[in-house]
Amino acid sequence: MKIYISGQITGLGVEEAKAKFDKAEKALTVQGYIPINPIKVNTPIEGKTWKEYMLDDIKLLFDCEAIFLLNNWQASKGARIEYLIAKEIGMTILMEAEQ
Repeated sequence: MKIYISGQITGLGVEEAKAKFDKAEKALTVQGYIPINPIKVNTPIEGKTWKEYMLDDIKLLFDCEAIFLLNNWQASKGARIEYLIAKEIGMTILMEAEQ
């Protein structure tokens, strides 16, 4: 099952955000999922707007059967939008355990 990883990116340092998404990607792979990590798939492009990144991310989300929410997802406007879309279209929603 393809699962989209969602969480806070904006407002975190690049390395911190990448580490959180990479950790989730590895854990989901071990559990048998096919994780879609937007940090790896959505290449940074100078001048690309937040809206353009979100449109790309939403396309990735629609290609999945489930969404995995990192425990910082509520701090992210984009992740909250991704959650609402997933909920409204009936996707399976999994959440990272609180640490």
